[in-house]
Amino acid sequence: MGFVVVFTSCTKLLSKDTCCRSEVKQLRCISRLLVISRPYWGWMILAFLAMLGVTATTLAGPWLQRSLIAMIETGVGTGALARDQILRVALMLLAVYALRPALRALQTWSAHIAGWGAVASARQAIYDHLQKLSPKFYSDTQTGQIMSRVVNDTSNFELLIAHAVPEITVALLRLIGTTALLFYINKELAVYTLIPIPLITIVMYFYQKIVRPLFRQAQAKLGDLNAILQDNLSGIREIQVFTQEEREYRRVSERIYAHAWAIARAVSISSVFSGVVDFFAGLGTVFVVFFGGVMAINKGLSIADITGFLLYVAQFYEPVIQLNRINESLQQALAAGDRYFEVLDSIPEIQDPPDAVELPKAKGHIVFENVSFQYDDDVPVLRGINLEIKPGEMVALVGPTGVGKTTMANLIPRFYDPTEGRVLIDGTDVRKIKLSSLRRNISMVLQDVFLFNGTVAENIAYGSPHASRQQIEEAARIAGADEFIRELPDGYDTHIGERGVRLSGGQKQRLAIARALLYDAPILILDEATSSVDTETEAKISSALRRLMEGRTTVVIAHRLSTIRNADKIVVLSEGEIVEQGRHEELLEKDGLYAKLVKIDADPAGKGSEIVAAE
Repeated sequence: MGFVVVFTSCTKLLSKDTCCRSEVKQLRCISRLLVISRPYWGWMILAFLAMLGVTATTLAGPWLQRSLIAMIETGVGTGALARDQILRVALMLLAVYALRPALRALQTWSAHIAGWGAVASARQAIYDHLQKLSPKFYSDTQTGQIMSRVVNDTSNFELLIAHAVPEITVALLRLIGTTALLFYINKELAVYTLIPIPLITIVMYFYQKIVRPLFRQAQAKLGDLNAILQDNLSGIREIQVFTQEEREYRRVSERIYAHAWAIARAVSISSVFSGVVDFFAGLGTVFVVFFGGVMAINKGLSIADITGFLLYVAQFYEPVIQLNRINESLQQALAAGDRYFEVLDSIPEIQDPPDAVELPKAKGHIVFENVSFQYDDDVPVLRGINLEIKPGEMVALVGPTGVGKTTMANLIPRFYDPTEGRVLIDGTDVRKIKLSSLRRNISMVLQDVFLFNGTVAENIAYGSPHASRQQIEEAARIAGADEFIRELPDGYDTHIGERGVRLSGGQKQRLAIARALLYDAPILILDEATSSVDTETEAKISSALRRLMEGRTTVVIAHRLSTIRNADKIVVLSEGEIVEQGRHEELLEKDGLYAKLVKIDADPAGKGSEIVAAE
């Protein structure tokens, strides 16, 4: 694929550093982008062919003009023959000047299709990868930073494919062709023309060493701006409630100007280098004028040759200057490539092993075998957990805040893997089960319900996209949501806004329950699903949850202990360890930590919390 070969060759000339901090890695980054853009290779080839035509017609013009002058200088004669020769040259020039804009338009059209196609492919690739990354990646990375890399950084790839690639290719082809013609016309004068080239090469080397890091910094500042905008727009109510508008205005303004000054600095320094290159390029023309003039006076160079040489020397330095100017776009795009591939190269902590197996419809037998877990801070969250949950059982996890209840639940669908020990479902280690297969057997209803900006029906059927309207409505009825849904302006077709902003907390919870019912997974995890609603709403949700739990293995993380009195087994955690387990009545009789928690739960004033803290 000539297009790729020419482009990779030219980038080697332009830069000794790389988007991945070495020349080999730079070419690898570019080749990876080209691989991602494979569906658009046809358009790239078409653009390359058009570039060849543009180059050929550009070089043909001065040659035809030189031929005409040579004809006149040597005496073309008079009469019909002379007119025919002149007419032939004129018609050829007409064809060249008519064909060149048509080919340039074809090149621009096909290159832009390839460029924006490459952007689309790159965005698809990174989004697909983002879906595979574990929760830890998202807890360590701001959403705005991720969005900046998905949207802003990838948009710079259009500069690479639609502008930098074609323009560099055309410039190199013109440079090669012009150099060959200059040496053909006069070797000695051609050597004088090349004198400034080493100087230009040195300037361009230092250009990429100095300017490229500045563009990378500017891209990072843009990521910071996106990050704070995403945070502030998501938390706009909190900003307004606590009257922090002025403070946030200052913080956002700081990042706006930080990005503006960073990009301005990069562009300004880039323009200085461009000016130096323009000056050295002008020296080449000065040398041609001086030495060419002397050679013409001494009869060593014909008028036709010096005219052709002057026409071609302008074409020789024009692509050199163009390469320098394009380098700004190239460095900007490669700086964006740095950030893009940083994310794309992030290895998912949770992934299928080569011998992963399918999990058919699970029975729901869950076993924790000597499970320990810790995050990066080396502080154990779980220690030596041993627990068996039989098929169809409802098991409640209780304990003070921060003892590892949610972490235990997150180990079942493999949002994290145990540091030690293993979690088994139906006798198989979850790490040996295909993730898609494992998670098809698990449904979750969380305290913080996430609803998408769509209709009520779309949100209920999110995990079951092929469900019929009748099935959706039946799930909503069982979840106790049908009544309030029908009171909405458009019923099940009502758009609920971003994150379900138009619904109350209790309504969101019931939609989440309906979604879980329709998903119909044999294992159900409820993470404090009623903690954020009032008592009356809690009663409605609890009724819906009882219907949801029928026939399913259920793990409940309870904030209000009144909701788990009927659990088959209550597991009490303290400091990452199981300290008690049994039924409600059994644990009350032991008068241990659970009994104290029940007393605190029944105490509206929260008296006795110091007892739990001391446990």
